[in-house]
Amino acid sequence: MSGERAASRGTATNADVTRINRTAILDALQNGGALTRAELIEATGLASATVHRLCARMVADGLLAVERDASGIGRPTHRYRPLGEARTVVAIDVTTAVARGALIDLNGDIRHEDRASLRDAAGLLSASSRLEGIGVLADRLIRTAAELGTPAQGVGLSVPGVVDADGAVSDSVELEWNGVAVRDLIQARTGLGVVVENDANAVTIGEWTRGAGQGTGDLAALVFGVGVGAGIVSGDRLLRGAFAAAGEIGYLITDPTAFEKPRRTGGDLETRVLSLGAADVDDASSMAVLDTADAGAEASERAERLLDHIAMSVAALAVILDCRVVILAGRLPRRTDLLVDGINERLTGRIPRPPALVVGALGEDAALVGIGQLTIDHVKGAVYLA
Repeated sequence: MSGERAASRGTATNADVTRINRTAILDALQNGGALTRAELIEATGLASATVHRLCARMVADGLLAVERDASGIGRPTHRYRPLGEARTVVAIDVTTAVARGALIDLNGDIRHEDRASLRDAAGLLSASSRLEGIGVLADRLIRTAAELGTPAQGVGLSVPGVVDADGAVSDSVELEWNGVAVRDLIQARTGLGVVVENDANAVTIGEWTRGAGQGTGDLAALVFGVGVGAGIVSGDRLLRGAFAAAGEIGYLITDPTAFEKPRRTGGDLETRVLSLGAADVDDASSMAVLDTADAGAEASERAERLLDHIAMSVAALAVILDCRVVILAGRLPRRTDLLVDGINERLTGRIPRPPALVVGALGEDAALVGIGQLTIDHVKGAVYLA
């Protein structure tokens, strides 16, 4: 049976098996340090010939080093060690007007940071100027990686919008992208494999793997910024949904009056949060009003109504997903304790098993860390998030 026919029936191809086995070896080395071939066989359960073949290939690819160990009795043995610090990935977090980029080594450490404006030469923003700005930043980071002696192995993009299985981005109001084949375009430009992910999902992955969500495989992240989004991890897997739109909580309908409004006017929850949350019309944070709640009766009322809607969104995540933790991330108010206390007060006794509410630990780096981790997994050949 051909690989294509096997894939169409949902079975693993030879390439799939190779990627899984490579990942098993890399994970064993990441957890156990330098290991001999015999120790790798025991740790992974793979056949000796498979371990030998894959390790030899990864040494040639620069992913592993071989060290001679003469400390024991008898003939010296050889140990394999991961060379995570010798290779990097390009991680880029795309917002409306600016892209933040970083070189992240395969151990997950940020080695270099950069940023680029997404405006054109005339200072204007457009769908094409944003794509060009991202490409320019990716090119620059790839050159820097080569200069540092840590060549880039892949590119990851965190973007606002729905990302389909082919890496095309749709429904991105912020970027004016709808059906833009971002992955293919950046891949053709850079010659590297490209991972594209929704920004809320990237934040969630970052907090789950290296931030406030470590240690649990059932969580959601509620991400605030110009709007509001969510990312979901269930059963140790990122949940994308049938149309790659899981977590689009801004479309949650919070009141029957939503049905009286014209169609296609934006998500009900997001529209209400934006109308209540910004301290003024130029404020980019949907949580800003919580920092001015003591500025008078009107501000206090707006803050209380905003907390009502946020509590509704947390309740929806909790009762549908039965998640252990909800992480509050993105552009949060300075007094995050007021946000957490306000939600807890509203939900206690009203829903079964309210989730633990925690503030994200990675701040504005969460999306970079998350898309970096997804790109590292891609480079390593991981398939567990597919």
